[in-house]
Amino acid sequence: MTPAPAVPRVGDRVEVRALDGILATLDREGSREGLAFMPEMAGHCGRRHRVTAVMTKICGGGPGMRAVLGEPLLLLDGLRCDGTAHGRCSRACTLLWKPAWVVPSTGSAGEPSGEPSGAPADWPYRTEREGGGYVCQATSLPHATRWISSVQKVRRALDDVRAGEWSLGALAVVYAQTVFHRVFARLRRLWGALGGRRPTPVEVLDLRPGERVQVKSLGEILATLDRHGRNRGLEFSRYMIPFCGGTYRVSARMENFVDETTGSLRKLQNTVLLEGVACGGETTSGPCRRAEYLYWREIWLRRVDSASAERDAKAETRAT
Repeated sequence: MTPAPAVPRVGDRVEVRALDGILATLDREGSREGLAFMPEMAGHCGRRHRVTAVMTKICGGGPGMRAVLGEPLLLLDGLRCDGTAHGRCSRACTLLWKPAWVVPSTGSAGEPSGEPSGAPADWPYRTEREGGGYVCQATSLPHATRWISSVQKVRRALDDVRAGEWSLGALAVVYAQTVFHRVFARLRRLWGALGGRRPTPVEVLDLRPGERVQVKSLGEILATLDRHGRNRGLEFSRYMIPFCGGTYRVSARMENFVDETTGSLRKLQNTVLLEGVACGGETTSGPCRRAEYLYWREIWLRRVDSASAERDAKAETRAT
């Protein structure tokens, strides 16, 4: 039996193995321990990166936090999927790596050890399901993780406190926020059920990458949501609340995305991603480092005028 690979630690420099070496670790479905290796990852082969997280649990693959099967998952320098082999999916998901796909390195992060190559034209594994829909890391998470009980989730959260991942105070705050959010959501659904149903409003800003926007106040955003906390089916989650009132740049338009549960490519309108605005992943099971981007309806944002943008740019320049 092949011995299990050594698991790097946060901060270690590693080199992504050559593509042939990685393919040799995969099963006939193109996965290792249920996690798919995607064509979008091939371009990173031969490159050196720093390990930014080692994950034994993750949000994804089902409701709540789930335990990772087998080897933990690694995050490398915030590498994200560009969706080129999956219908140009705009989600920009964080790429997940198995320890078997990397080797220790002493070189500088980001530097290639050789000539990096992309995915071959004849990719040996299916990227689409036989019945329709795509196969990617997001859709493979149910097979790469397992359900954990509420008791296990609490134990894992306390393990994170003991390991210094976060403080007991931060854990208490997350529990309080979760309880408040659930009570508020139920009251909102009850209140909405007493009134008539109406379609949630739409605002078209036609935002483009690089534009500066301000996230509206929580009160303004709540006025755009239905009793389920959604605008045209898109949820405004509690992880988005800390960004209310902040000013950010648009990083990309969300044109379409692969649905984790069905694998189907779904279309989105009037929705954008914001630079650096990702899910904090603080849950009652402990922190999740997946850092998936949050999706913003344009009605939740307002353009920052050019004069304000110039003042902010000058302030940023002075700060640096």
